[in-house]
Amino acid sequence: MLKFFFFFMSFFLLFPTLPSHFSWSALMNSLFLSTPLLVIFMINPLNYLSSLTFYFSLDSMSNLLILLSFWITALMLMASTTILMMPSHKLFMKTSLLLLAILILAFSTNNLLLFYIFFEASLIPIFSMIMIWGYQPERLQASLYLILYTISASLPLLILIFFMLKVNFHLNIFFYNWNFPCSSMNLIMYLLSLLAFLVKLPMFLLHLWLPKAHVEAPVAGSMILASALLKLGSYGLFRFTEIFQSMNIYLSSSLIPLSLVGGSLISFLCLRQTDMKALIAYSSVSHMALLLSGLLPSFSCGMKGALILMISHGLCSSSLFFLVNILYSLTHTRSIFLTKGILAMFPMFSFWWFISNMINMSAPPSINLLSEILLISSILPLSLVTTLPLFLMMFFTAAYSLYIYSSSQHGPFLLFLNNLNSINSNYLLLISLHLIPLLLLVIKLSLFF
Repeated sequence: MLKFFFFFMSFFLLFPTLPSHFSWSALMNSLFLSTPLLVIFMINPLNYLSSLTFYFSLDSMSNLLILLSFWITALMLMASTTILMMPSHKLFMKTSLLLLAILILAFSTNNLLLFYIFFEASLIPIFSMIMIWGYQPERLQASLYLILYTISASLPLLILIFFMLKVNFHLNIFFYNWNFPCSSMNLIMYLLSLLAFLVKLPMFLLHLWLPKAHVEAPVAGSMILASALLKLGSYGLFRFTEIFQSMNIYLSSSLIPLSLVGGSLISFLCLRQTDMKALIAYSSVSHMALLLSGLLPSFSCGMKGALILMISHGLCSSSLFFLVNILYSLTHTRSIFLTKGILAMFPMFSFWWFISNMINMSAPPSINLLSEILLISSILPLSLVTTLPLFLMMFFTAAYSLYIYSSSQHGPFLLFLNNLNSINSNYLLLISLHLIPLLLLVIKLSLFF
């Protein structure tokens, strides 16, 4: 019943929020095309593996990530009222639906080569969104960073996939469980193949493309990039760590300290940001550092925590990017130093801003707290040395979450911002559609276990 509710609400809640000249045929076509998928979800329980065809199958992770993709796609359309009033709104709709279709195929395929194709194909729609509907001239540089980082890092993965096909004569993810001899050559080959996922995640030192892409992307691009496209990296990492479990322990000794130290540095860097959008982008890198560190040991608690963090971060980061977009539409600036006193002007907006930041810093009763507990439980048994970077990461996460809230909501209201319009009630509806499902998931944890 919960799946049925979320699926239909993600489409029908669009009706009161879209411009009057919007192409209703495009929306109804998308609903028609998604009906077979709804039937599959209603037949297949979330916690079972179900084979659709020889190349496509669903399990609990695939189901949850596909539902997240549907939900965020509907919300990003609600958030893009400005673009939907442009002459290019039909192209934007087609691009959004193409991206949704690619995400569905990537999350549902069990063939490694098809997954690689859809993994790379997801670059085309987000590249188009940044280039066509981006804000600044720097969007060209951001798009080039996005393309160069992801394509160059994914070539070793393609080579490994062909090697696996040559040895095993099939590429089905669920039939692999390789016990490679952990030689230096095999470890290097495995690490190079993981680069595609570490860039997409992204991991510290491989993250330079992400802040640029987020800052230059429209609000729809930022929402889908943070909530769904980054999850392609964590999803691929999840699948490959299951296949190469015997080699993970050797990589963990080097990647986990680097990831945790990098996450701590990135969290500290968030305190030095003046652009709110860049701050939220860097916070995603910090959260993904914890996810990577908890996933590599291949413990059951770490994998469950990683799945919960993927879903919770997808909703929370999307809501934060939309909240920043609302502030930008009101004040025409994303600077923390120029955005002051919002609490006195829009108390309901400040309430949702506070809830989003509390969820982002994993305050109870959010499921982010549960995910971090499970991930830390997977990391600490490896070495107590990881305690210090974990503590610093959690401390700085709380610090920058409180910093961005207090800086923007409190303080004297700047005089040159006097001519503010009221916040559209549809915007508050959209924020609630991000956060209420996130809070309701606390009472439905059986979806993840």
